Amino acid sequence: MRSFPKLRWPIAIVAFFAFRLAYGLTRELFFEDETQIFLMGLRYYATGAWPYFGADVVWTKSEIPGALQGLLVGIPFKVWPVPEAPYVLLNVMSMAALAVFAWYVSARLPQLPKWLVWGWLMTLPWTIEFSTHIINPSYVLAPAIAFFIGFFESVPALRGGKVPMPLAFGLMGAGLACVMQLHLSWPLLLPYIAVAWILAWRGGISSMSANLIAFTAGVLMFGALLIPTFVVYGLRGGTGGTLNNLLPLPANPWIAVTTLARLFSFASLEIWRFIATDDGKRLVLLQRHLWIAPLAAVLWLAGVWQPIWMLREWFRTSSPFPEWRPLKWLVAGTVLVIYASYWFVIEPPQAHAFYVVAPVAFIFAAYCWTFVDSARWRRIAGALLAMNVFFHIGQAWIQAPEHSLYRNREAVATAVREKEPEMFAHRRPFAVDGGPIALQDPSRPYDGGHDVRFSDAQMTATGPGRVALWTMTVHNGNDRVAYRDILYRTNYRDHQGRLIDQRADYIKDIFEPGAVVHLEVIDGFLPRQYASASIEILRVEALLPAK
Repeated sequence: MRSFPKLRWPIAIVAFFAFRLAYGLTRELFFEDETQIFLMGLRYYATGAWPYFGADVVWTKSEIPGALQGLLVGIPFKVWPVPEAPYVLLNVMSMAALAVFAWYVSARLPQLPKWLVWGWLMTLPWTIEFSTHIINPSYVLAPAIAFFIGFFESVPALRGGKVPMPLAFGLMGAGLACVMQLHLSWPLLLPYIAVAWILAWRGGISSMSANLIAFTAGVLMFGALLIPTFVVYGLRGGTGGTLNNLLPLPANPWIAVTTLARLFSFASLEIWRFIATDDGKRLVLLQRHLWIAPLAAVLWLAGVWQPIWMLREWFRTSSPFPEWRPLKWLVAGTVLVIYASYWFVIEPPQAHAFYVVAPVAFIFAAYCWTFVDSARWRRIAGALLAMNVFFHIGQAWIQAPEHSLYRNREAVATAVREKEPEMFAHRRPFAVDGGPIALQDPSRPYDGGHDVRFSDAQMTATGPGRVALWTMTVHNGNDRVAYRDILYRTNYRDHQGRLIDQRADYIKDIFEPGAVVHLEVIDGFLPRQYASASIEILRVEALLPAK
């Protein structure tokens, strides 16, 4: 029994990793964004073609330059050619980063129990939703943590003395170069770098020289992956068209308020947005699985309460920590930087768009805990963490068969094994050097408008909110072509036959030749004047069949 305390932390780390990996594997893969990220790595593995560009920016039909995203997804296939391989690497990266940040927080605030710091960071809804499954914001967490540890240690008023100053600047350089190839939020990091360099002048020439060398080395470590893109496509073409995302326009001041709420939500138990993509689907899920509703209700209340509490603590004037006042201004400055950015871009405000600054919320929340830390609050925190874990286990159990890789693993596994990306999907038409955007096999004639059809389509209203629930049978009448992403349209009419609402969405799955599949579609809340409804297929994507 004496050896148990020594094994406690290794066991906990293994358990955290298993939980996070398993959860990530149950998340969406066939949705367009996840599919495109997975596909660029699969294409690199299958063809060996260098991935000059990363994630797509749908708003402007542009692409983020750099090979990092494609390599992070594609290289794991070379080690283990199964669909789960990139998930493993992603979870190793994100958990290692969170472990370093948990160590860093505990080193700065040793009065906080380590189980709370580690358990909170490893199971936060944001850190398991956007760092465990294949989508480009998931890859941002690790370099963001590296960057902000470097920033905290480079600013004298925030420095904890845990990282040498040159290494702090090296971490900022490496973090910046990584995020530049993963997500368009990287310009948000530039003001932090400017502040760090301005304050570093006080250290003298020798210190500045060491910092500059370390920062440059950090940038080049990962920034070198950008060089082939600009060599091949030139300075203008190498941007992938991302400069088109710049569009000066005034931003509503209310965005600053919502930005603050969203920033604090990164550190809270915000679950509602991750249950499903809209309220109709959320209500149907909870209605069908009433056993998970009490957990969802408690966590939802906690997720609403915590950002409000953090805002109240921001106004606290007395603190035993000399860095408390600078940390408060860092939070305010972060909100200001995010708000100012919306004066220059066309993308609407969304929390995941500035997920890169989540470590600011994490460190601020940790300091807030010290003000209420007590035996009573530790019990409450422990209970909430346990409920959070059980809720996410339940959510994974419910959604894995409907949304994850395991909805149709065989088709994906065959695409990986046979090195045939066209068995899985095609890159978006505007992708630069993205490979075929349609089935490239003239021996397989197809007509999606007739090959794929619905039968026995029926719509019923379910739940107290009258959610439209469609059931139908999908037939793939082609014996040589597979299809995926059925784009359907629903039409709702009133008693006079007038069209009062029209919606469109995708059925995200792969249908092999001759497939007959019974499925359902949740189509949101019914319009009030609804009297009749119809559903039709607009378009499908043709694929090579799995061999």
